[in-house]
Amino acid sequence: MSKGSKPTIRDVALAADVSLTTVSYVLSGRHGGTTRISQPTQDRVLAAVKELGYVPNQAARGMRRGKTDVVAVAIGNLEWPWDRALATAAANILPQHGYQPVILLGDDWRKFTMSGGADGVIIGYFPEAKSQDETVTELARRGVAQVVISGTMKPAGFDVLAPEADAGLAECMEFLTASHHRIACIRRADPAGRPKSRFAAYAAGLAKAGIPLDESLVRTSHHHPATAYRSALELLRLSDRPTAILCTDDMEALQAIRAAYRLGLRVPQDVQIVGVGNSTEGQECDPPLTTVGPDPIFEQVVRMLLDRLAGTTPAEGSRVASPWKLHRRGTTQG
Repeated sequence: MSKGSKPTIRDVALAADVSLTTVSYVLSGRHGGTTRISQPTQDRVLAAVKELGYVPNQAARGMRRGKTDVVAVAIGNLEWPWDRALATAAANILPQHGYQPVILLGDDWRKFTMSGGADGVIIGYFPEAKSQDETVTELARRGVAQVVISGTMKPAGFDVLAPEADAGLAECMEFLTASHHRIACIRRADPAGRPKSRFAAYAAGLAKAGIPLDESLVRTSHHHPATAYRSALELLRLSDRPTAILCTDDMEALQAIRAAYRLGLRVPQDVQIVGVGNSTEGQECDPPLTTVGPDPIFEQVVRMLLDRLAGTTPAEGSRVASPWKLHRRGTTQG
């Protein structure tokens, strides 16, 4: 081995005075079969590995075995409670089953998975209105295990965890409009005409209660915590400030609570705040956040992928519904 270079499997074989095949067999951890390697030989190989500091090339090993033992987890932004909870669940559960999670942000998962970088992928980052996706279809054709979190996509060689938010959002707006007429909204993105967006549910709830939509009470966070915080400050500094704020993500709601405290306002006495997502951060804040969302699903999503990797789910894929509801906690009254 040349000075400064990384040790190879060939260096291990030379140091242990065994064949490459013997080193490969010992490092693979295989047992049984017709090959028998004595314990002293195994000990000699492992001692050489330790002395040389040899680290197996997992990528090359995966190509030889047709398996990477890697699961990609596609999320939008680690600053968002929902995304962070999914990444945390994957990091906690997958290694227990022999898989290494790789967290990918935005559209990075497409290139990574199409290059054969993972045995499976959990896709939690998807446009709300996406009903099909060429990358997902191609990965399914190749036999890559997939679980997609989507309210619109249908199973086709992969599984779908389908959020069903409509009833929960409608329940939330009925709850707010029963006591408030100035209800602001901090939304994640501009509505772009999507009839099923969370902002559309806000507008529909106002209309049902006979409350006109006041654009001066609407702000857009663009998925940025700092923008959500500034938006909440603007709303709460209005001379006729809102008495309630619906935030279309828990992250925005947590920023709204922070803004209220900065202005010396009490939550929920002076302003009531509701989020969407039912995140761990929302449950643990002070006061606990009232929010619309599912019961905890992240462990369920990871275990759905493990089942597909194990081949225990239908080849054509399955759809699991995830109903959402209003979780009333400390940031609202009544």
